[in-house]
Amino acid sequence: MARDGKTADRKTLQLCRQVQKALSFALSETGDDALLTAYVEDVQPAPDAGHLLVSVHADGDPLALLTALHENTGRLRSAVAEAITRRKAPELAWQIV
Repeated sequence: MARDGKTADRKTLQLCRQVQKALSFALSETGDDALLTAYVEDVQPAPDAGHLLVSVHADGDPLALLTALHENTGRLRSAVAEAITRRKAPELAWQIV
């Protein structure tokens, strides 16, 4: 379900699944120790397919995880861009769960 209460369309949900899969692989490839145990729990449009809210879970310090995600956002967004078929990669926002 989209953040505004509306159900996301099929294409947006498909994009979210593709992004979740791409990020799941990319997190471990960053080489950042804080991201080695992290996994992507969910990806939702926020508020649309151009901006995605990524819910990440990991053991350890949530602040260290959030810092590592912000430091690696460019690399992770590039991995998403390679995995999806869109002209522009979506912006990523992080949420620790």
